[in-house]
Amino acid sequence: MNRSLQIRAGLSVIVLLVSLIGLWPTFQALSVSKEERAAAQDNPVRLAEIEELDSKAIRRGLDLKGGMYLVLEIDQSEMTPAEAQDALQRVKESLVRRIDKFGVSEPEITTFGASRIVVKLPGLQDPERAKNLLGKTARLEFRLVRPDTELQAVLEKLDRAFLDEAVVAAAKAAEPSDVEVALADTTAAGEENPFGTLAPDEESDVSDELYLAEHPFSGYLIAQPGLGGVGATLFLDEKDVGRMQAMLDDARTARVLRDVEFQMGDAPLDVGEGTSFRALYLVDGVPALTGDRLEGALATNDNENIGRFQVSFTLDSRGARSFAKMTGDNQGRKLAISLDGRISSAPTIQGRIPGGQGVITGQFSNNEASDLALLLRAGALPADVRIVEERTVGPSLGSDSIQKGVSAAMYGSIFVVLFMILYYRLSGIITVIALVSNIIILMAVLAQFGLVLTLPGIAGIILTVGMAVDANVLINERIREELRKDKTIRAAVQSGYMNATRTIIDANVTTLIAGGILLMFGTGPIKGFAVTLSIGILTSMFTALVMTRVIMEMSTRNKGKQTMSI
Repeated sequence: MNRSLQIRAGLSVIVLLVSLIGLWPTFQALSVSKEERAAAQDNPVRLAEIEELDSKAIRRGLDLKGGMYLVLEIDQSEMTPAEAQDALQRVKESLVRRIDKFGVSEPEITTFGASRIVVKLPGLQDPERAKNLLGKTARLEFRLVRPDTELQAVLEKLDRAFLDEAVVAAAKAAEPSDVEVALADTTAAGEENPFGTLAPDEESDVSDELYLAEHPFSGYLIAQPGLGGVGATLFLDEKDVGRMQAMLDDARTARVLRDVEFQMGDAPLDVGEGTSFRALYLVDGVPALTGDRLEGALATNDNENIGRFQVSFTLDSRGARSFAKMTGDNQGRKLAISLDGRISSAPTIQGRIPGGQGVITGQFSNNEASDLALLLRAGALPADVRIVEERTVGPSLGSDSIQKGVSAAMYGSIFVVLFMILYYRLSGIITVIALVSNIIILMAVLAQFGLVLTLPGIAGIILTVGMAVDANVLINERIREELRKDKTIRAAVQSGYMNATRTIIDANVTTLIAGGILLMFGTGPIKGFAVTLSIGILTSMFTALVMTRVIMEMSTRNKGKQTMSI
C-alpha cells in the first residue's frame, strides 16, 4: 500500500470514527422515552444527565420540536431611519438576554425587514408566559406623587378640556324625574361607606348624566385617602378603566398636564361583592430615578402576604446616591414605583434610604415575581414593541413532521440503494457505503457545531443523497469507459477518478455558491435548507473523491485481477 493511499485511508477512518462519537449523544437522547423524561422531573441527577445529552445532541428546529413562533414589531413612528435601525438591533439584543435568562433551549431570534423581529422558541411549554416576557417593555421608574392639594385644580382643568357644551345642554333639558338621581353612597343606612366621593351627595337633585356631562373627567372618580395602603387618593370603577385610559392618552390631557401626569395602578383592588376599583395617581412628569441604574433584582417571599412574592432590587453606586438624596429631600411624600406606565405601589417615604436597596410589592405569584425580576435584570426594551403574529406548534405536530421527513428520506434512500446495487453491483455497494458515511458525517457536523435541523433541512439532506449518488455515477461511468479501452483495472480506476474529479468539483462548487447565497440572505425555512445542503455538498465530495477511492483502490490492488464488478 503506497503512502498516499495510507494517508487517505487513515483520514477516512478517523473522520468516520469522530463522526460516530459526535453522534453518540444524539443516539442516547433519542433512546430516552417520554416516560423516562417525565419521571426525571422528580430526579435532579437523572434530569441533569438528560439535559446534558440534549445539549450535545442535534438541535431540532421549531417545526420538528414544537414550540412558539412570534413576530414582534417596533414602534418607530417618531424615529429617524438611523434611530430606527439602532432601536431594532438594541431590542433584538434585549430579547436575546431575556430569553437566555428565561431558559428556553435553542431559541432563534432574527430581524426581518426594517421594524420586525422573528422569535422562535422550540419546546416552549408556557406560551402565555413567554408572550408577557417578550412583549413587556419593563421600563422601571420612580416618580414622586404630587400632593393632594394639587388634585382639585388639575381635575377642574381636565373637566374644562373635555367639556362638551352640547352634551351638558341635553342633560339639563332632561326632566329630573326621568333619570335616576346620582348617589355616591350606595351602602345601606347606618353603614359607613369606605369610599369618599367627588360626585354630588344624596341631597343633590342633579342626575348622573348631568354630573358626568359637566365633569367629563372627574365624574368617574371617587376619593379615599390611603385605601388599602396603596398610597393613592383617587379611584375609579374597574369598568371605567378603558374610558379613563382613552382620556389620559388624549392630546387634550397632554396640553393640560405639562409637568405632571396621571398613571393607573397595575392591578384592580377588590372591595367585595363583585366590585373592584383601580387606583389613579398624579405623579411628577419627569422620573426621579429610572431602572437604568438597576444592578440586580430577585424574587423573594412577601412576609406581609403569605404565599405571595415581591421583587427586591439593588441600585448601582450612582443610583444609590441619587436614591438616598431623593428620599432624604422628600420625607413624608409618596414615591410611586412605576413599571411600563403602571404603578405597582406608592409607599410613603419615612426617611432617607441609603444603600440603594428597595422592594417592589404587588401581590405577585412566584412566576410573576421571577419574570419581573428577570425583565429588570435583562434591562428595558429601548422602544415599545407589540406582537403582530403568533403561532404555536404543538409537540405532536413536531413528531408528525419528523416521522414524515424521516420516512421520505428512508424511502428515497432505499430506492437509490437498490438502483445502485442492481446497476453497478459491487461498485454500487461501495457507493452505498459512501452514502451512509456521508449522512453520518453530515449529521455529526450538525450536532458538533450546534446547527439547527429543520424540516426543510431534511429536504436538503435528501437532495444531498441525490447529489452524492450523482458524483458516484460519474465516477463509475468513467471507470467503465476506461475499461472499454482495454486498460487494466487499476489504471481504469485511477483514470476514472482523475477524469471525474474536475467535473464533480465544478458541479458541486457552483451548487455550494448557490447554497451560500441562500444561507446569507435567506430566512427561516430557506436558511434551514441551505445549511444542510451546503454541509452535504462538502461531505459528499469527501466521501465520493476520498472514501470510495480508498475502497476501490484497496479492492483492486491485486495486479492479477482481470475483472471488476461494475
